[in-house]
Amino acid sequence: MHCFRLSLLKKPLLVLLSFSIFALGFPFSALAATDDGKNSAAVLCYHHIVPDEEAAVTKSEATISVSEFEEQMRYLYDHGYYTASLTDIENFLYFNKQLPERTVLITFDDGYESNYTYAYPILRKYGLHAVIFLIGGAIETPSSGTASIPKLSLDEIKEMSESGFIEFGSHTFNAHYLLDKKSAFVEMSLGEITKDFEDMKGFFDKAGAPKVLSIAYPYGQYDDKIVTSAVVEGYKLGFTVTSGFIYQDSSPMTLNRIIVPPGIGLDKFKTLINDTSEALPEYYNGSIVLCIDSVTAYLGKQPVPLDAAPTYADGKLVAPLNFFKDVLKWDILWDNNTNKVARRITTREDVWFLLPTYLSRGQVMVPVRELAEKMGHQVIWHQNDKTVEIK
Repeated sequence: MHCFRLSLLKKPLLVLLSFSIFALGFPFSALAATDDGKNSAAVLCYHHIVPDEEAAVTKSEATISVSEFEEQMRYLYDHGYYTASLTDIENFLYFNKQLPERTVLITFDDGYESNYTYAYPILRKYGLHAVIFLIGGAIETPSSGTASIPKLSLDEIKEMSESGFIEFGSHTFNAHYLLDKKSAFVEMSLGEITKDFEDMKGFFDKAGAPKVLSIAYPYGQYDDKIVTSAVVEGYKLGFTVTSGFIYQDSSPMTLNRIIVPPGIGLDKFKTLINDTSEALPEYYNGSIVLCIDSVTAYLGKQPVPLDAAPTYADGKLVAPLNFFKDVLKWDILWDNNTNKVARRITTREDVWFLLPTYLSRGQVMVPVRELAEKMGHQVIWHQNDKTVEIK
């Protein structure tokens, strides 16, 4: 892969996570996906996170330690994983928009307070994005007794939602329990299911969170009436706990997730997400990196999706104009009549210039070296790495 390096101007937030409580008896080998070359994403499923000393004595397969969770998040960060949002997944499935080569969706089920206490600070530390699927009734009317694991408060939900790192989905309002080993949600009548959706909408209105458009089915169980009701209610994504990756031809309302069990270590975690990559080079720190034929750019170690991959035109490396204009916030303008890009004049010291633009894969592309130099940056080629550094 040929890459081009630039000095860091802005560091965005990016990531995604998934939690599920039904981690019962899944053979580990069944969780690994084969690399068939198709654009895909791994949806990770977590539940409850506890301090290491508590994790050492728990027998729950839905509970992992703080240190193990941080180790996995650090791995994703060091290896340049893009943590997707629900909108990213929706665009991927409904509008065939490509995802970065290494993409995960990080999700949590049930809405435990530990998501706020332990997971949220770690996600913020590494700039990762995640989704928490809430049981509305359990938060609105918390259970009494010491046996109940504390759930998130409305204030905690509001804080995380406003942070930009966390978004929320439904794990039903009051249908997360078993009836003779079957999900109560599946056993409900159509009217009861509809009421649960309405109650969940009311809960999210009260929480002040954005409109919920995704659901994680309790215990991963669903049937036709549940899926149909979800679609009628405007839901776009439905998640199971069936092991596997998601692809562009996956059914949006019955998506796979990969349960992350406790005590697996990094080697098995890499197997879960089918990763054999090396960690990003150290020069990614404090840099912007563009790679030829890749729809992923990097700001530091934070991946950013591109609308088109950098390529060559007239012997020049070109990259999407909107990356420089909208992501890096360079003061440049594009004239669609002349197909030229110019510097926006803001002071007397600004230097006016015009550069040609190119059309590639429906995107306006600009020459990387020429634009960087015109904007006053020094350009240094690193032949051995096939990189260009812009200072």
